[in-house]
Amino acid sequence: MLMMFQQLVKVCQVMVIISFSSSITSLASLLPPEEALTQIIKTLNEDGRVSLTHGDSCESGQVSITRGINNNNRIDCVCSIDDKICHITSLVVRDSDLSGRLPPDLAKLTRVQTIDFTRNYLNGTIPEEWASMKKLHFISLTANRLSGNIPGYLGNFTALTYLSLESNQFSGVVPPELGKLSILQTLILSSNKLVGTLPEALAQIKNLTDFRVRDNNLNGTVPEFIGSWTQLQRLDLCATGLQGPIPRAIFLLEKLKDLEICDTPGPEFPLPIVPKTMEFLVLRNINLNGTIPKETWDVKKTLDLTFNKLVGGLPSNTTQRQTLRF
Repeated sequence: MLMMFQQLVKVCQVMVIISFSSSITSLASLLPPEEALTQIIKTLNEDGRVSLTHGDSCESGQVSITRGINNNNRIDCVCSIDDKICHITSLVVRDSDLSGRLPPDLAKLTRVQTIDFTRNYLNGTIPEEWASMKKLHFISLTANRLSGNIPGYLGNFTALTYLSLESNQFSGVVPPELGKLSILQTLILSSNKLVGTLPEALAQIKNLTDFRVRDNNLNGTVPEFIGSWTQLQRLDLCATGLQGPIPRAIFLLEKLKDLEICDTPGPEFPLPIVPKTMEFLVLRNINLNGTIPKETWDVKKTLDLTFNKLVGGLPSNTTQRQTLRF
């Protein structure tokens, strides 16, 4: 029997009909009382601009289901057919004009692995209670209005593999406690108001593949330990406030595909040979001098070397490149 649950969502005075359905025989499995969404939604939506009518149940005919709201929003559940009990594993609410706070009560959802509230108007900070969520491995709070210092207790979120705090209003220093996130793969701190240096404790994150900290007010030099992140595939240090010299070891990272370093004053230095894996290379206004190594022209998609002191000519095949700035 096909079972359907309908939910009405009103965003910016536009009424949207949301349907959850299963194409096979399904069970109306209930969420346990401690995982009810009523208080969580109230905290996220303090001014009531977004009205949500919801039920505290999931539909399942399988062990795992996804209740799709739209392309940006969803709730995932894992359900037990035997006892008809479901647990929420993912909560994704993007682009929805939420203007409340991050709910401490989310910590009651002990099976949650993913929290994504990208592009809303949420304020305040990250609740310490979330540290008790031992399965939580993905947090994206990109483009909200969170403020204050980045809390040091984030170092207790030890299951995290992805953390994005990009485009908020965080201030203060990058907490050294983040170095305790030993299995973290992505750390995005861009477009905040961060000051101070990048702490040496970050060197302990051995599995980092993506580190972005552009558009901040940091000081000091680009740290040597970045060159020890051997798994790194993307590095963005544009307009960080840091100064050179830029460690040569960064250019030797064999898995690096996307390297962006911009507006970083320091001593003049020649452009090193970059890995063959490089797809995006942006080294703008970092005091490069000399000629461009021939290997640099093998960068696959984007090459930007503007506002430096480079000399020499261009190869005849440069017009084949997707984007070239010289």
